[in-house]
Amino acid sequence: MKKKLARRVAAAAACLLAFGAARGEVELLAATVGKGDAILVRAGEYVCLVDTGKAEAQAQLERVLSQLGVEALDAVFITHTDKDHTGGLKWLRKSGIEIRAIYASRYYPESSEKKHPAVKTADKLGLEVNWLGAGDAVPLGDSGAVFQVLAPEVEFPENEDDNSLVMMLESPDGRVLLAGDMEQAEEARLLASGADLRCAVLKVPNHADSDACGPGLIAACAPSVAVISTDSAEKSDTPDPIVMKNLEGAGSAVFVTQNCSFGVHVVLSGGAARAEYVNW
Repeated sequence: MKKKLARRVAAAAACLLAFGAARGEVELLAATVGKGDAILVRAGEYVCLVDTGKAEAQAQLERVLSQLGVEALDAVFITHTDKDHTGGLKWLRKSGIEIRAIYASRYYPESSEKKHPAVKTADKLGLEVNWLGAGDAVPLGDSGAVFQVLAPEVEFPENEDDNSLVMMLESPDGRVLLAGDMEQAEEARLLASGADLRCAVLKVPNHADSDACGPGLIAACAPSVAVISTDSAEKSDTPDPIVMKNLEGAGSAVFVTQNCSFGVHVVLSGGAARAEYVNW
């Protein structure tokens, strides 16, 4: 009985630790879901999920949301249609967790809108997908934070990664660039746009593969914290050693989800970012 109680107390303490920042702060948890993205974001009372990992990581996504006591999501954002970003959608819509809105990149390879995984999920929930592209903005409730959509500006028919939704989380406490699986073509167009990419935190694009996150992007962002969502056992060439070297050489503290059992927790406060590995 004492052991069971201790486990329950530990679990409760864990929930407070991971999403227990002051309510005025912004925090993220990049869940450990293998070579895939599932990033939980909270700004004030607003909670959303950016991508859902792959179907095979369903149990881990379920564990993360359960441990953090997430019963409703103000929004789910789908950066692009790759299965390691959309695979958790089917489970999520059946989970009992309330989903209040769904957003997705306006460019995608499906031959018809109905085949888009976000549309399939939205239809089942009686929602409509909100399509996003460069220039759009999504306020995060009344928190004062907003997702400014920087890309895609045009469609890249030959490469779905370059159709990724790229969003700058703007908040009074700092900035986070969420770059999906953006590769070199979309990256070059974004840099050429002249957009202000400076941020405290960079969610490194495309799992830090060699075809993404070039020196120009790193210099433009100058992040103090870089977060990489990947698993070398699933994709052996990630994170790419040169990308890692360039990030560390620029003074970024680099966190890789495969190095922890639960996720990388990041808190923004007063324009600065602090990050830690969470092992539960």
